[in-house]
Amino acid sequence: MAKVSLLLIVGIFAVYYFPDSRLMLLDATEPLVLPVIKSGALEEMERIGRNVIEYENLTGDVPDRGDWVSWLDFRYTLDEQRRDPWGSAYELGVATDSVMIISYGPDRVRATEDDFNFVTARGR
Repeated sequence: MAKVSLLLIVGIFAVYYFPDSRLMLLDATEPLVLPVIKSGALEEMERIGRNVIEYENLTGDVPDRGDWVSWLDFRYTLDEQRRDPWGSAYELGVATDSVMIISYGPDRVRATEDDFNFVTARGR
């Protein structure tokens, strides 16, 4: 554990002292950091999915796709609650039996291999 801590301290120092090393360090740590970031995003997506279902139970409808961003803005006050860790707004997918909260992932591009989602069952 001490070696990992020392490596982290050296890495932080290198990032600030040698600006060109930032990209190298980010590339090197991505396999370690990405799962942690994704896990946090999945927890947020689960909460949003539950809130969509609660909204449907109260109103009889899920938020309209055209009003999705304004629904998120009204429901969540902090920007990091409305957006994934990479800055993209979460998207809503609606199926007969579920709702899906979608993140475009680190590349912020729709329909690529790093996209992920969280599905919440509808109580129909």
